[in-house]
Order: sequence, then C-alpha cells, then structure tokens
Amino acid sequence: MPEEEIIIAIDPGIKKCGYAVVDSTLSVLQREVISTEKIAKTIEDSLNIYKINKIILGNGTNYKNIEERLKNHFLQLKIILIEEDFSTLEARKKYFEAHPPRGILKIIPLSLRVPPCHYDDFVAVILAEKYFRNNR
Repeated sequence: MPEEEIIIAIDPGIKKCGYAVVDSTLSVLQREVISTEKIAKTIEDSLNIYKINKIILGNGTNYKNIEERLKNHFLQLKIILIEEDFSTLEARKKYFEAHPPRGILKIIPLSLRVPPCHYDDFVAVILAEKYFRNNR
C-alpha cells in the first residue's frame, strides 16, 4: 500500500485564496478562505502540523504572483500547477452538499444557487481531489 500523502491545495486570488490540506484518501484535514497576504504564515502553520512536500496551485487569477512568492519562501516544497477549469461550479455543488439549503430555497435549481459566503476553500479541495485522481 502506498504511503499516505498530504498536500496543500490553493485556489489563488488577488485578495483571498481558498486553502485546503488534503490527504491521499481525500480526507480534508483543513479548509479555509484566507487573505492572500497571510498565505505564507498559513502554510508554515500547516507544515508544523502535517508532513507535506508539495503545494497544488490552481492556474487561475493571480497564480503567477503567488507561485513566485511560494517558490522563494518554501524551497523545500514542490509546487505543481493544476488546471482550474469548472472547479468553481464543482465547488458550488460541494458547498451545498456540506450546507444543504432549507425551506423554500430547496426548490431553486443548483445552477442558480449562489453560496452566501466565499467558497474558495471548496475550490481548493476540488483541486486537491483532481491532483490525486490524476496521480493514481
């Protein structure tokens, strides 16, 4: 049986990022929306808790700036870019699975529902799942 792998997945943005720590069994160990300026600190905190050797970074908004910062700051981590196509739609679905609508909101089709808060963290989880699926 292959050794369990734990990765950090980031959905990059200009002001905020989706952030998730996910293991190879697809268990989500940490999931949050963080401000882009706190990204290095958040990664350091995760590195103190988990054995991580790579960051999966979505290739969307502002990823080049973030990739540059992470490469300079975390020389020991491998940074892997991953395609973000349709991840926002998948994340919206995942958000509503975790927070099912109640009452009359149930009749609104999923495609028209918009989460009441940021859900970039769910995008980060989708990117991690995509990475593990592609590497099986």
